Amino acid sequence: MTRRARGLLAILALGCGAATATPATAGDTAPVFSWVGFYAGVHAGYGTGDGNAASVDPGALLALFPGVNNATSTASPPFTLGVNQSGWLGGLQAGYNWQAGHLVAGVEADVSVAGIGGRASGAYALRPVFLVGDFDNYTGTVTATQDIDYLGTLRGRLGYASNNWLLYATGGLAWAHVKASLDSSHARLTNNLIIAGFPGALDGRASVSGYNLGYAVGGGSEWSFAPRWSLKAEYLYLNLGRQLSLSIPGTSMPASDIELHTFRIGLNRQFAP
Repeated sequence: MTRRARGLLAILALGCGAATATPATAGDTAPVFSWVGFYAGVHAGYGTGDGNAASVDPGALLALFPGVNNATSTASPPFTLGVNQSGWLGGLQAGYNWQAGHLVAGVEADVSVAGIGGRASGAYALRPVFLVGDFDNYTGTVTATQDIDYLGTLRGRLGYASNNWLLYATGGLAWAHVKASLDSSHARLTNNLIIAGFPGALDGRASVSGYNLGYAVGGGSEWSFAPRWSLKAEYLYLNLGRQLSLSIPGTSMPASDIELHTFRIGLNRQFAP
């Protein structure tokens, strides 16, 4: 073999070796996505659920009339006003993630301003009868409301990561500022026997507001679409515990658990660990 031929073979061998080595080297040095570190972001969503229920007994109002004849007086039957809540929410979240292989664990806190509320009304008729004749006939309307104006959670997260995708379950504490009210108003239909102070004596108003503490559980997914930026979609069930009971003449709202189902989308910015 000539010197020139041996040189050409050496050049070809080097070229083939370089071509073979290049993909392996690129694969070995390609960055792997990491969820580790602090993050913060914003979210918006919608909440819906069951609030408290008010029990209305129009017949209980007959006892307010002096000298009423319970045997001949009449009133609409008792009924219940269920307050179903719904509305928007939006706010901020922040947290920290740890990662071991595909397993990601973290903690997250969030706070939201909300317009989640509900209102229910019902009407009835009332005909008190005196021992010697009719009183006036009345109609009444009762309204129950319940509103949540801000809420928040402190939760743990546990998930499975596949490169820039994260699926997770979450649970922890939940709190909310809750307001509720009961209102009733009445109108006189006839003037058989006018009694001073009526129908105003039948009207009533009561309200309460305060912080409720409960728990939240749910899950979601998060997708990193750019370095240090990710989008998430999340569902949370919130049980906010019991609110103080309310009562006005003929109507009561007993304490019961307040439940919410919330659906959120969010944008996060990841920071260096």
